[in-house]
Amino acid sequence: MIRTGTVLPATLDQALHRCIALASRFGAIRLRRPDSPDVREFLLDLDDSFGSRLRWTLKTVASGTELSISRPPGIARLTNLARRGSVADRQLDRRLRLLPHLASLKIVVIGGGTGLYTTLLGMRDRSWDLTAVISGLKRGVLRHDPKDQLGLLPQEDASLCLVALAPTATENVVLRSLLSHRMEGREWRGAHFGTELLRALEEISGARRAALDAAVELLGVRGRILVALDAHGQEETRGGDALAAVSQADLIVVAPGHLELDLIPVLCCPGLIDAVRESHALKVAVTKIMTAEASDEVGLTSHQVRPLAELIGTRFDVVLANAGPLSRQQLRAYAAAGSYPIQPDVQDTLRYARRVVTEQLAVAGDLARHDPELLGQCLVEMGAEHLLEASEALPAGA
Repeated sequence: MIRTGTVLPATLDQALHRCIALASRFGAIRLRRPDSPDVREFLLDLDDSFGSRLRWTLKTVASGTELSISRPPGIARLTNLARRGSVADRQLDRRLRLLPHLASLKIVVIGGGTGLYTTLLGMRDRSWDLTAVISGLKRGVLRHDPKDQLGLLPQEDASLCLVALAPTATENVVLRSLLSHRMEGREWRGAHFGTELLRALEEISGARRAALDAAVELLGVRGRILVALDAHGQEETRGGDALAAVSQADLIVVAPGHLELDLIPVLCCPGLIDAVRESHALKVAVTKIMTAEASDEVGLTSHQVRPLAELIGTRFDVVLANAGPLSRQQLRAYAAAGSYPIQPDVQDTLRYARRVVTEQLAVAGDLARHDPELLGQCLVEMGAEHLLEASEALPAGA
């Protein structure tokens, strides 16, 4: 088995680091001494009962780093003799075929607020091509400041994205503290540092888009942040950056969030609905875990997805919903605020999606939120399966 031609938009060292992070989820890593400064290799000993091994080869090319994944011949012959045609063999082979697609997946996440933050947090280490698309409009009045298990988060979507895409846990904590900090000096009292940082970068660069690019480079975050509109409602995406990202994506995720505050402001940006509808990407809607506080929201996934599907004008490929139990403490605390769990009513939801996937996605703790790791893993595996099925369909249709 040899998989070649996957070109990663990263330097050789960056690609090696990210490939090791990806592969280490599947087994033990053994680095090989490089024979050339333009090539890096490592072996992946898979966590299975057959002692399977894969060789990952990364080579510098003009457009980045080319990734090839192969099975050493000796190992392949032994394992094939031991389990040829078995269910375990087929499952393992499919697992291995997914790996190059996991590495090359192009992902676009649409949304705002803590739902967008959580989704990006779970996917930042799982893709070289991760893009957040936000509206750029000033958010409506928030009932509560955004927060997660570690405390308060920035209010502005752009700053939320910067925190979510910070490269390490330590840097994430430092960055979130900086970007959510309210200045206390007399001349700046009450101003958010993150908002003022982006405003200063915008004054220097002359454009919101360039300011976000500069912030991404300055803070070393993983991914892109594209603003579809500026504060005056004018198109900010010169050359159609957001629309191009959507049209080129392999996986489009509508993050969980408040319909009016988080999702409609982005989806209703000029051209975005058409771009999503016409894209060949796998389109996934992630439903919330709880209803909004003190609202008349119906706690069913079909009621979450229906307005989105009707707005876009097409069914989603997948609806991903939480099906796991919540703790008594969570239920009591949220019920006191007039918020209740959203239940997956699969049959009715299938009117607006081709498939409904239910998983245990809630994180333990005081907040009834998605677990970023579980959510990210589910989403990238769906996207990789979509790419694999598309690649397997090509020879059949040729």
